[in-house]
Amino acid sequence: MTDKIQHIITRVKNSKYIRPAYHVAFWILVACFYFFMFNWNSAFREATIIFSAGLLPVAILLTYFFNHFLVPRYLWKKRYGLFLLYSFFTLLTGVWLSLLIVFYALIYILNNKAIIDPSVLRPELQVISLNFIVFFAIAVKQIKRAFFIQQEKNELERKKLNTELKLKEAELKLLKAQIHPHFLFNTLNNLYGLTIEKSDEAPGLVLRLSDILDYILYRCNEQKVLLFDEILNLKNYIEIEKLRYSEKLSITTDFPQETNNLQIAPLLLLPFVENAFKHGVSHNPGTAKISCSLKTRHTSMVFNIENSKNPAKPHIKNLSKGIGLSNVKKRLELLYPQKHKLEIDEKETTFSVTLSLELAE
Repeated sequence: MTDKIQHIITRVKNSKYIRPAYHVAFWILVACFYFFMFNWNSAFREATIIFSAGLLPVAILLTYFFNHFLVPRYLWKKRYGLFLLYSFFTLLTGVWLSLLIVFYALIYILNNKAIIDPSVLRPELQVISLNFIVFFAIAVKQIKRAFFIQQEKNELERKKLNTELKLKEAELKLLKAQIHPHFLFNTLNNLYGLTIEKSDEAPGLVLRLSDILDYILYRCNEQKVLLFDEILNLKNYIEIEKLRYSEKLSITTDFPQETNNLQIAPLLLLPFVENAFKHGVSHNPGTAKISCSLKTRHTSMVFNIENSKNPAKPHIKNLSKGIGLSNVKKRLELLYPQKHKLEIDEKETTFSVTLSLELAE
């Protein structure tokens, strides 16, 4: 029933007769206003009819001349000088016409009724009432125009936001599609190294890799995941890397036991950890050091990871511009605008990343 009523309302709004009907109704109200105003305290009904019938077409003529010619051609185009000049002459013409109507009414009464004082007809009232209606009609037109312009701007803004949202969603899907192969490539390399060595740790690595793949393939399709699950995935990855670099790695981790149902975008932290192992451990001939921590407070979190660098090659080119970090930077800009702070500090012997985020429960 509601849809049917809404359909009827929409059809009425779109009808080609509705706008002329509004105009006719407005001018009927103006005619009534003129009649009752001039009839008030008037001893001459004929003068009232003459004023009402005479001023109405003048008001209509001036109103449409302003609304459909002077205002759009000069005022909207900011040609203020010409607008004021033409407006002055237009209003002067209106005053002249209104005075002609007063004189006609005076002559009619003098010829048919009685001798009266011309001031009784109140000519200034005719001028004021004419200009009042003209300015009122112009104001209504401009307010209506401003209202519809604002509506159009709001609609365009809404469409723009929807378009941007769709583009962001498409870009996020692309970025996640890039993350998966990148991560799998590195992890499979780790597994390959252990199988070559015929390490007893290989089965445990396969089990952890299975958990990671399950997380990536089945739990990361949502826009947000539990921070607890994201941390668990990081732990699995770190354990895999510890198996690979057992003798040349010194790593300390500090993760919270409870995260209070905080949620985070999936696979947002993993590229930082991957980057630390890739550049901090694999390129280091000695014992590499990695320190990783995550702190939460209310609905915010601070993630920090620091890795040592190869002392023989302290300046690795594009350390902070790999595909992993590049992707995560873009994701942060899309998912957490104005709600994140990413600090990358590259020193001679260490490389560290600190990410502060405002999360949601």
